[in-house]
Amino acid sequence: MDGDSKRGAILKATLELVAERGFHDTPMSLVAKRSGASPGVIYHYFTSKDELIRDLYSEVKAVKGRALVQGDFEGLSPKETFKRTWLNAYAFYRTHRQEAQFLDQYENSPYHRPVELAALAAEDPNFACLAQRLSLSDGSSPFKALPSDIVQDLTFAVAARLAKRTTETPLDDAALDDIAEGCWRAVAR
Repeated sequence: MDGDSKRGAILKATLELVAERGFHDTPMSLVAKRSGASPGVIYHYFTSKDELIRDLYSEVKAVKGRALVQGDFEGLSPKETFKRTWLNAYAFYRTHRQEAQFLDQYENSPYHRPVELAALAAEDPNFACLAQRLSLSDGSSPFKALPSDIVQDLTFAVAARLAKRTTETPLDDAALDDIAEGCWRAVAR
């Protein structure tokens, strides 16, 4: 196993364990056992459990960022761009259960420091693409002047909650389109 695959195995094991047990009940000894890496190897890649958790968050955010920008957005109106992005968020939360659980735990923990989309855009090209698609980077935002956490709660947090709640039967395309439309109306100018 080369260095990158060892690091990947450690991150994957941590993701699984945190999703199953939470941060506090995921000791490094279990990460070592699940990943097949010795504690010394883990500490070669990560100086502490906190660093491991923060790095895993960055990895999971990148996966989410790639999911949000999937598909052809060429020529779409801001409304259709928003709705496509909302549907991508719903799909991410439906298909990435462990990542969703991890994000929930992380973003509701002392580890989390909320940042605006513009700051995310500076760090991740997928979020930069998202900001540009939603006209947030050029100052012509189609959104009401609401705090960003409120916009998040009225839009993509709805997609996350619905994706988690509808475990057995996903919502059909028409229902999802109606919900995305409602989220758009809640935040659009």
